[in-house]
Amino acid sequence: MVSNSWDRRLADELIAELEAYTGERRSVREMRKFLALKAYRGLLDRLHSARRGKTSHQALRSVAYAMREFAIERPVLAAAALRTPATDCREWNEAHARLDDFMLNLLAECRIHGKAANTALCTLKSLVRGFVLHEVLNSFLTAFSYADVYDGAIDIFIAGTSALPGDSDADVR
Repeated sequence: MVSNSWDRRLADELIAELEAYTGERRSVREMRKFLALKAYRGLLDRLHSARRGKTSHQALRSVAYAMREFAIERPVLAAAALRTPATDCREWNEAHARLDDFMLNLLAECRIHGKAANTALCTLKSLVRGFVLHEVLNSFLTAFSYADVYDGAIDIFIAGTSALPGDSDADVR
């Protein structure tokens, strides 16, 4: 069950975003689009900054940390950016594709391609979402430092990418 503080944080962020950028009431569809586009732009900017000057697994590690930080700081936007759009909106699909392309190019730099890259990307998104949820809810009762536990999770993730089949099939979305 989601805690009251988590609910409050999500609600506060949503209210602040809507108040800052709209002066009128929007439909649910318009709000979802607005938040998704803002989320993709914000996350992608952060990931580009995290990757700057780094290559391969060092860049992947830096990007994974940036994803976690974004999700902790901006839970509503992170939720919007880390899910696949279920819409026929061109702008939304293009923004999602830009984020995926960034990540797939980074994974290719780590010699992870095709289906293996898509598996790694889904795994990383799940790792970030799940870890942040546990961190926000403080559900790791034995963790002294969430940062240390996340370090270990990213170590395991990066090491585990070598277990993925090395296929060169075209990207599967």
